[in-house]
Amino acid sequence: MHRIQCSEIWGGIKNAEVDLCSAGITASLYSSSCDGGKGGDVYYFSLCGADKISRLALADVVGHGEVVSQMGQWVYHQVEAHMGDIDQPEMMRDLNDRVTGKGFDAITTAVIVSYHLPDRQVFYSYAGHPPMLRRSADGLWREVRLPETQAACNLPLGVQRGCRYDMGQIHCAKGERVFLFSDGLLEAPNAGGEFFGLPRLQATLQAAGDVGPMKLKAHVLSVLRDWTGGKLNHDDVTLIAIQLA
Repeated sequence: MHRIQCSEIWGGIKNAEVDLCSAGITASLYSSSCDGGKGGDVYYFSLCGADKISRLALADVVGHGEVVSQMGQWVYHQVEAHMGDIDQPEMMRDLNDRVTGKGFDAITTAVIVSYHLPDRQVFYSYAGHPPMLRRSADGLWREVRLPETQAACNLPLGVQRGCRYDMGQIHCAKGERVFLFSDGLLEAPNAGGEFFGLPRLQATLQAAGDVGPMKLKAHVLSVLRDWTGGKLNHDDVTLIAIQLA
């Protein structure tokens, strides 16, 4: 297990399967690129210098290669610049300004989640990305969505210059589980072309029971590979199972 130290940023764009922990979280990551590891989803974990804010950022880029590498650098710089604060909307706005005008291949969905350990608050922001899932006290896994709004906001990065990004906040108890993932998980096809889908993912998570992030990740991957016949080469696939301290 990799222990994230104070003021450390860990992550990248390469294929990876690793367990990590900080003062606030224990996480288990799986990430694979459909083009053999040359650039897929972007993922970063960070811990602030005061050992209070653990952050996870996941970005799913339409294109591959150089555009993913560039996005990885931009996400890294935003995580670095905001390591000690919770201003996730500003992080999203800056990333959106950088991506806008770069073309279709640069369009990116993203999720940023921060856990402030002293008061057990989880802050979350989305840019057109699937909402994170949270295990409720009844054992069901539900989406954590932002409040509804009439305005065109929280769009994928690169779609609209000046787009507004929001931030939600929830209080979590010690030991709670959350789950982040990219679209590639939901869109994994079986032999008949049917997608894995959100309801099946929620049922898979629920069937795993009250297990830690490592076993939860392994269970989801096992079910997913059974569904696809063993291969995950249809798209980039990233999933992160998290337990809060």
